[in-house]
Parts: sequence; structure tokens; C-alpha cells
Amino acid sequence: MGCLVGLGRILIVIINIIFLILGLVFFALGLVCLVGESMLKPYYQSALDTLKAQLEANNFGTIDLSSFNISALIGGLGYFFVGLGLFLLIITILGCCGACCKVKYMLIAYAVIVIVILAGEIIFMGILYGSPDTIKDEMKGPLKASIQSDYMGFNGTNIVSLGWNFAHRQFSCCGVDSYNDFTGGVKWNTNYGAGLKAPITCCITIPDSGTPTCAETPSDIYTKGCFDEVYNMLLGNVSLVAGSIAGCGCFQLVLIIFALIIFCDARQSSKVNPKQYKRNGTFNNPPPPTPSAPS
Repeated sequence: MGCLVGLGRILIVIINIIFLILGLVFFALGLVCLVGESMLKPYYQSALDTLKAQLEANNFGTIDLSSFNISALIGGLGYFFVGLGLFLLIITILGCCGACCKVKYMLIAYAVIVIVILAGEIIFMGILYGSPDTIKDEMKGPLKASIQSDYMGFNGTNIVSLGWNFAHRQFSCCGVDSYNDFTGGVKWNTNYGAGLKAPITCCITIPDSGTPTCAETPSDIYTKGCFDEVYNMLLGNVSLVAGSIAGCGCFQLVLIIFALIIFCDARQSSKVNPKQYKRNGTFNNPPPPTPSAPS
């Protein structure tokens, strides 16, 4: 039992150090998403320059894309990463302190949190591949609503317009599901040619401003929705995602078992001599006997 407890303590500390590193990485990534516009700009500036040049070359006037700020677009993702990093940091503290010092309450809290995470992963994986539309529909609704209320067209300077125009050209897609998502947009300027039915940026080749046939008909436009394009890019590899989640689940199961073993050992040790047992799981040595005075 002693060897098993020792092995468990070492394993929990090592794995939680890895979690600590991941937590710091996620925290730093979140900060970059929130305030690191200057660091991210070199990765997307060429796409913006290409879009601007294509529109201006086809007589759509002077296009101002200088207000595009990707940090404003992915700010929600940044907060998520910061929160995830802090959460992993809390788990790391509970795991390492609980295992090293045999703090029973920390071990129980650690085991409960990991059990909840494991249950959440199982539920998420079941929904993700058993009923993916449940997740997709919840995510698509706000995106379509933002298009209807804020999309202004290829020359829009707000973050919604710039973000969708960038996505269309970067991922060769159109709208959330299709160009129909833009129909009825309250701010969308469709007064080009005979009237636009699809955004100009959804055209495979940017047309001339006088004859935007591809957006009028529409024809020769990107037919794939941007949501499915990005979703498949991130989660479409079922074997990779499922394997990653299953691997994490196995590690978490091992952590739960060892945390409970260490907890049981600490609890048993505390019952040996409760008056001498300290909070950190060690025993106070009794004072040496006082020698009797010679008679």
C-alpha cells in the first residue's frame, strides 16, 4: 500500500505540472487574443490587403479596412482561454498540495472536480458525435442574428462586416450556412447592378462594380457555409478528437483512483493517533521521557 501511495503522489504531481504548463499556455493565449492585436496582425494582414486590392481594382471605390481588429472579433475566445488557464491552475494547486501534503479536503475537492470534468467530457463527446445539430444550432443562431442586424456589405467598417468579409475570402465560404443568411439584413447595402442577393465577397472572383452578376443571380459563388467549414476544420477529424478525449479520460480516471487511494491512506493514518496527527499528514514525535532523579 505504501508503494502504491508513493507512486500515486509522484504521478499526480507530474501530471499536474503538465496541467500547470497547459494552464499558463492557455492563459497567455487568452491574453494574446484580448490585447495582442499587433502580434496577430502579420498573420492576417495579407488576406485583408488582397481583398482591398481586388475590390478597388473592380471599381468598388476606396475600401477602408484599417479598422479591422481581430482581437474584437475573437475577444470571447480570449476570455474563454483565460478562464480555462485559471481553472487549470486551481486544479494544479489542489492536486499537488493534496498529494504532496496529504491534505484530505484538497484531495476530495480535486477528485470531485476531475470526476465532474470526466463526466462532462463523456456527455460532450456523446452530443458532439451523437447529436451534433444540438450544439451547431445553438452556435449558429447568434451568428445569423448578427448578420441580420449588423452586416453592411463589402465596404462595411464595423467588426461584423469586416469579420464576415474576411472569413469569406480566407475560408472560401459564404455566410453561416449559405448566402441566404444575408437576405433581409437591415444594414446590408444591396444597391449594385440589379440588386445583390449574395455578398460581393462570396463571389469566387470579385466582379466589376457595374456587373456584379455572380452576386445578383447568384452564381459562381462559394456554396459552402463558413460555420461547417470552420467546424470541420477544428472537430471534423473524428478519430483525432475522439482519441484525444479518450486519452484525457484515461489519465483523469487514473488521477481519480490515485487521489482516492492517497485520501484513504491519509484518513487511515489520522486514525492511528489523532492527537499527534497534524494537518499535513505527519506525526509529532512524543517528548523524550524525563529521567528520574537519583535516590
